[in-house]
Amino acid sequence: MSENLKRKKGIGEFPDVYALLFILCIAAMVLTWVIPAGAFDRVKEGNLNKVVADSFRFIEPARQTPWDVLQCIFQGFLNSSRIIFMIFFCGAAVSMVEETKSLSTIFGIIARRLRGKEMIAIALIMYALALGNTAGAFGNIGVALMPIGLVMAHAIGGDDFLGFLIIYFGLMSGFSIGFANPGILGVAQTFAEVPIFSGMPPRLIACLANITFLYFVTLSYYRTIKRDPTKSLKYEYGLSTDQFMGNKETNENSAAPLTLTKRQIIIILFFFAAVISCVALTITLKWAPLQIGSWFLGIAVAVGIISGFSMNDIAAKFIKGCKPMVYASFVTGIATAISLILSQGRVMDTIVYALSLPLNKAGAVIGAGLMVAVNALINIMIPSGSGQAAVVMPIMVPIADIVGITRQVAVQAFQFGDGLTNLATPINGPMMGCLAIAGVGFPRYIKWAIKYILIELVVAIVITMLLQAVGYRGY
Repeated sequence: MSENLKRKKGIGEFPDVYALLFILCIAAMVLTWVIPAGAFDRVKEGNLNKVVADSFRFIEPARQTPWDVLQCIFQGFLNSSRIIFMIFFCGAAVSMVEETKSLSTIFGIIARRLRGKEMIAIALIMYALALGNTAGAFGNIGVALMPIGLVMAHAIGGDDFLGFLIIYFGLMSGFSIGFANPGILGVAQTFAEVPIFSGMPPRLIACLANITFLYFVTLSYYRTIKRDPTKSLKYEYGLSTDQFMGNKETNENSAAPLTLTKRQIIIILFFFAAVISCVALTITLKWAPLQIGSWFLGIAVAVGIISGFSMNDIAAKFIKGCKPMVYASFVTGIATAISLILSQGRVMDTIVYALSLPLNKAGAVIGAGLMVAVNALINIMIPSGSGQAAVVMPIMVPIADIVGITRQVAVQAFQFGDGLTNLATPINGPMMGCLAIAGVGFPRYIKWAIKYILIELVVAIVITMLLQAVGYRGY
């Protein structure tokens, strides 16, 4: 490609994810100068800081400066440090396994045996991840599974973004409307003073429908890029297909037999047993990034020993495995800085208060639909589900009572708005990290995904309005 063509191509390009996040940090700083500072009163209840309804007041501003922005970015890295190192160690563990070609070989064998049945393999993985995550059981394990997803996607002739869809969409399709998630749904229902996990039937149906919808979205993408590789989100002008799709070695030697050595079999059995154990321990012992990252650090060292690598080889291969994770892990730190700037600037509560005002003027049915939209907008700034519940539900519940919206419907509106937009906000550190591992920028991703997210939100609004129309209480 000529230099002139490159320059022309660069004119209309979206900014790199780091540039985009820095722009959002600057935008957040500007908002602290434009939006009046405000705050709600809060009371401590257990581990939660509950917002007191009708307590909003304007306060002294704390306008943020460029120096504050830089400090918030640094603080964002500190706040995300455990996730950052978890990403490093997970990548290093998978890379250590792949140094022996064990993963690519086993997935190549599976792909050949399932040739023509790839949709079954994708369904098994996505539904397993989704159903397991309806209770929020997998937590941060998604980032750990991403490198495995990439190898699998290549084995069935897909690209890195297909690996992202299988793993992250699989996890989030169940998490977004998790019908048994105590950390988000349970907190929201506690604030709404309705029985925890009540109102299960419509929530369960909506969750299963969402899992199925995102499965077919993933399958559609896979079929599209197999039919026309230039539709891949990894495609760039001038690239040959084997540069961004499938396993190059497998493509070139598709007729050659694939076999595992005894050592590779031991490595595979150990690795998958260790990953399954990690998932089980995360569920039963509520493991956080500290424990998950430590576990994968141990896996990396153990695989190196089983592989027969020397101490120096293990050290070199460990660092080699960490290198591709730098881009992904650092994204999480900068993404965290945006909400920090808004919070330090004392405008977060003002934004939440302003978004809640239109609900007071709407009827019960329309108001229920608006609640979904308002929660969706708030989630873009407060990606933490439990954190958003603590801020939003004490405000939404009194409004719901005044307008005539049932509290169960108010909870459902919160869950839809909070969960479904997790796939749309660049402040979602884990998603941005997974996208970075897949090598797909957020602008390119959101341009592709926005239509599906909007479909989910429109359907969610309709469901919420229908639930309100029949006066659904769920208990």
